[in-house]
Amino acid sequence: MGTWREQTPAVWETVVTPCDCCGQVVAKRLWIVEVDGGERRFCSPECEDLYREYVLPRKAADR
Repeated sequence: MGTWREQTPAVWETVVTPCDCCGQVVAKRLWIVEVDGGERRFCSPECEDLYREYVLPRKAADR
C-alpha cells in the first residue's frame, strides 16, 4: 500500500526525481511505497506493479 507525496520545491530549486521503474521525471506527485525495507518512488501505482512483477524478479535472477 502506497501513499501520494506532493513535491513543493521553491521556485529557484531544480528538482529532478525519476520514477524508480520507468525513469520518467516526476515533477509534482510521487507514489511512495516500501520495497525490501527501503523507500521507492514511482510515477504511478501502475509503475509500482510493473516494478514488483518484472524488475524485482529480474534483479533476483541476476544475483
